[in-house]
Amino acid sequence: MHHSAPRHALPAVVLRGAVVACVLTALLVVELTSRSGVAWRLTTFTYQVNLLAAVFYAWTLLAGPTRGAGARPALRGAVVVYLLAAGSVWLLFLTGRSAGFTTPNVLLHVVVPLLALADWVLVRPERERLRWWHPPLWLLFPAAYLGLALAVLNSAGRRAPYWFLDPDAVGAAGLASNVARLAGGFLLLGWGVVALGRLGPVAPGVRAAPRA
Repeated sequence: MHHSAPRHALPAVVLRGAVVACVLTALLVVELTSRSGVAWRLTTFTYQVNLLAAVFYAWTLLAGPTRGAGARPALRGAVVVYLLAAGSVWLLFLTGRSAGFTTPNVLLHVVVPLLALADWVLVRPERERLRWWHPPLWLLFPAAYLGLALAVLNSAGRRAPYWFLDPDAVGAAGLASNVARLAGGFLLLGWGVVALGRLGPVAPGVRAAPRA
C-alpha cells in the first residue's frame, strides 16, 4: 500500500540538499580559484563544521524522508550550533581579516548556517530527545579544536587560523578571556537552539532514527 511522504519531507529535502550543494560549491570554488586551495582552509573551524554538516545532511537524505528527517536530534542540534557560531564569529570579527564577502565565504558563513537554522525550525526534532545538558556536551568538539589549534594548527600554515586563539598574538590572558567568551557564546547559542527545537508542534511524521 502506498503511503504519501510526510509534510516535512519536502522542506527537509530542499534545505538539506541546498546545504550539501552550497558546501560542495564553496569547496570547488576555493580549490579552483585560490592559491592555497582547500587544504589549508581545512585547518579552520568553519571548514570543518561545514564538512560535518554536508556529511550529516547527506546521510539524512540517503536515509529517507521519514527516518532521516528526525535522525539524531542531538547531533543535528550540535551541527546547527557550530554553523551559527562559525558564521557569527566571522561576521563580527573576521570579515576584515579574511578575503571578505567572496562567494565561498558567504556560502559557508551566511547561507549554510541560515539553511540549517531554517531546517531546524521547519522540521522540528522530537522534544523529548532534546535535553538542557546537550549544549555543554556540544562544547567537546570546539574544545578539541582549541586543543588542536594550540598544539598543531597555529603553526601548520602561513598563519594561525584564528588570531584570537593565537597566544603569540593575544597573550595568555587574552587567550583565556577569548576562550571563556567563546564558550559562553556556544552555550547561549546551544540553549537557544534547544529552546527553539522545543517550541511549537513537532512536524508530522518526524521520528528520530532508532538506536542501534
